[in-house]
Amino acid sequence: MTGEVNRASTNVLIALKNILNNKKTTMPEVIDHKNSNRVNSTGDLLEYYVKDAFCGESTDLKMTDDKLKRYQKTFSYLGNSNNPPDFVIKHGVAVEVKKIEGKNPNGIALNSSFPKDYLYHDDVRIKKECRECEDEFGGWKQKDMIYAVGNVKNNHLHSLWFVYGDCYCADKSTYERISSTIKGGVSEIPGVEFGETKELGRVNKVDPLGITYLRIRGMWGIDHPAGVFRSLLNSDQSKTNIYVVMKKETHEEIELKPDFQEFINEGILEVKEVQIPNPNNPAKNLDAILYSAII
Repeated sequence: MTGEVNRASTNVLIALKNILNNKKTTMPEVIDHKNSNRVNSTGDLLEYYVKDAFCGESTDLKMTDDKLKRYQKTFSYLGNSNNPPDFVIKHGVAVEVKKIEGKNPNGIALNSSFPKDYLYHDDVRIKKECRECEDEFGGWKQKDMIYAVGNVKNNHLHSLWFVYGDCYCADKSTYERISSTIKGGVSEIPGVEFGETKELGRVNKVDPLGITYLRIRGMWGIDHPAGVFRSLLNSDQSKTNIYVVMKKETHEEIELKPDFQEFINEGILEVKEVQIPNPNNPAKNLDAILYSAII
C-alpha cells in the first residue's frame, strides 16, 4: 500500500514484555462466540495465549470474534491445524505453536512437515493463503520462523520457549535430502504403480483387483528446546519459566526493543549473550542472545 511503512508492529521481545507485564501463568478463558461455549482444548488455549502476547490488547478479550478483530490488525495470516505456521505477523515473523502436556521436555511432533529454519514461499506444506498473505504489500519470499513451545499442566503454563528456527533447525536441504532419498528408494520397488503425492510416496493397485493403495507419510519430530539448550538453563521448577533464543545478529536487527530494565532489576529477567551449536555444523558455535524469565 502506498505510504505504508513495511515494518512489523510487534515482535518476540514485545511479546515477552507483554507476558512479564501481565504475569499471567494460566491459560486464558476464551468463549466461542458462535455457541457461547468455553474453548477447552489446551492446544487452542496456548495458541490464544501466544497470539495475545504478540498483540497485547487482545489479552483481556474473551470472545473469539473480539479477539479475531484484534488479531486482524496484527497478523497477515491465521493458519489451521494441518499446515504450518499457526500465524504470521504482518511484515514480520511466522510462528508455530507447539503444546507439550505436563512439565517434562518431551519430543515435539511436527507431523508431515520437517523442521524449518525459515518459512519459505515455495514450501509445498504451506497453504496458498499463506503464500499470498502479504501480496498487497508486495509479497514475501522468506520469513524468520519462531517455534513457541509451551509445557502446560492442569491449565497452568510451566514453561514457554520462543526459539528462532535458525538457532534450532538445520538448513532445509538437510531434511529434503532425507525425503528425496526415501522417495527414490520407494519408487524403485519393482512391479507396483506409483501415484503423484506430496507425501513420501503412494503405491497404487497393491492387490490383484487394483483397489488397494498405500500412502507413505513422514512423521517428523524434534527434541524439546529445554533439551537442546539444557546447558544454558537456570530454571525454577516451582514457577513459570519463559525463554527467548535468537542469533545475536537477529537481535540487532529488531528495531522495536522494549525496555526490560525494571524486570532485570526485580531479578525476574536475565539477558545474556551465549554461544549455541550451529545447527548445520556443531563443530562451530553461533553467537546468540538468551532471555530467561521466571514469573
